[in-house]
Amino acid sequence: TELTQAKRGIIVAGPQFDPALAEPVARLANVLGFPLLADPLSLVRCGPHPRDAVIDSCDAFLRDGRVCDQLRPDLVLRFGAMPTSKPVLLYLQRFPEAEHIVVGSGWEDPTLLAARVIDADPARACRALLQRVEPSAGCDWLETWRAINRATRAAIAEQIDTFDEPFEGRVFAELAELLPDGATLWASSSVPVRDLDTFFPTSTRAIHFLANRGANGIDGVISSALGASTVSSGPLVLAIGDIAFYHDMNGLLAAKLHRLNATIVLLNNDGGGIFSFLPQAQHPEHFEALFGTPHGLVFRPVAEMYGASYRLTDGIDDFRGAVVAALQEPGLKIIEVRTDRVRNVELHDEVWRAIAVALTGEVLR
Repeated sequence: TELTQAKRGIIVAGPQFDPALAEPVARLANVLGFPLLADPLSLVRCGPHPRDAVIDSCDAFLRDGRVCDQLRPDLVLRFGAMPTSKPVLLYLQRFPEAEHIVVGSGWEDPTLLAARVIDADPARACRALLQRVEPSAGCDWLETWRAINRATRAAIAEQIDTFDEPFEGRVFAELAELLPDGATLWASSSVPVRDLDTFFPTSTRAIHFLANRGANGIDGVISSALGASTVSSGPLVLAIGDIAFYHDMNGLLAAKLHRLNATIVLLNNDGGGIFSFLPQAQHPEHFEALFGTPHGLVFRPVAEMYGASYRLTDGIDDFRGAVVAALQEPGLKIIEVRTDRVRNVELHDEVWRAIAVALTGEVLR
């Protein structure tokens, strides 16, 4: 009853590990006329299931307070863990008066907003709800979300096309075009998993997203991804920063010993790129030593030591060609993309400004 009576409900699909959730939660969103805010690790964003209600750029447009005010919900139904996106978290915290319902196994509400936590299998819960809810009579609420999502996605694509220098976010936009059906994309912690959220749009292809998350999310990223490569139905691509790569370089031995097939996209900005987005970046006196942690390492010899093919890319066309070739070759391949940490922050800011301009006027009332 609460679901069908809600005028401005949303469904949030956070990180979880059951691909069976995608179909019923997408159908439930369509029936209710609720936007489906899909974290990439929810396994809902890509695949052959209905995607009319899937919102894939909320991490970008919910940075704008004007948008948040227009999209005030009266009910939030969440499946899985809290999404990776900080803007989504802040958006949910902005409206504590909404009815927040969390469905999952265990306590998964770090916001303490949930009026109810239902300990149930999310996929089975969705299927049960589909037997009980009535279709929504109108879809103006959903269409507002979809219009903002379309404008945001278009602004992102247009802005990154203007960049004539390496941009870490564009790597994920290109992978969205290049990865085949059945591929697995493993995103490392810090910036890569966040750029995956913003720059990888929905697709009818079944792309499986995985990541290490948590307090020790940097640990064992290469080893985890290589393990996943043994069971992936298609090629596995790992997108990883240089610090996380260095932290688990010895994991590459598994690929050599067991002749594993994987492609590693190494995003090398010579340090901890995530910290350049945080307030401590405004204190340059000690920033590089404590947070930037530049290492000056050259990774080609690492590839040679572990028997991997290696390619340092020069421009976006070269990157595309390297990925296409790597997906067709067996064994371990390392594709390095070198970027600048300071410029990476500036380019992200240019994307956010382009979105704000695009949403001003017709989209935002």
